[in-house]
Amino acid sequence: MRAQIQALTNQLDKIQAAPAAETTKVEIVADPGAFEGDMARFAKWWIKLQIWIKANWDTFADDFEIATAVLSHLKGPVAGLYAQVRLQECYMAGAWPTWDDLKVEIKKYFKPQAERDWARQQTHSFKQGSMRTDDYVTWFLALSIQGGLGNEHVVDLLEHNVNPHIAEQL
Repeated sequence: MRAQIQALTNQLDKIQAAPAAETTKVEIVADPGAFEGDMARFAKWWIKLQIWIKANWDTFADDFEIATAVLSHLKGPVAGLYAQVRLQECYMAGAWPTWDDLKVEIKKYFKPQAERDWARQQTHSFKQGSMRTDDYVTWFLALSIQGGLGNEHVVDLLEHNVNPHIAEQL
């Protein structure tokens, strides 16, 4: 037992005394994992993936590497098939989307429609009540942007939903 302890101690001393052969990069942002097609989890996964790409930007040589890294995170029957078809299209064409183009494309296909529909519904029924006017307008505008509503429609809804006493003063 003493011999084993001494052998391990000697081995540890050699390792600590030897200079590191190579430095290792500490992973600051964990890999976001795969998106399996669960639309309820898309927003959380999507922001993690974007942060992961930004944190590892230096490791990608070109659009090909970014696109394959991102598309390889899409799994499951829908998202996985989309990734497979998209990779095949890019390979056959010999052209890979830029990160900015890929962000737009993925959001277009996978951002839940329900999120936009919910925000639109909220703008129609969101009343000011006793909420401060600046807080109400901030919330209302955030919902209208999330719902993708046009300015004219937003103004009509805002006039209709704001506290009547405030509307009279305006």
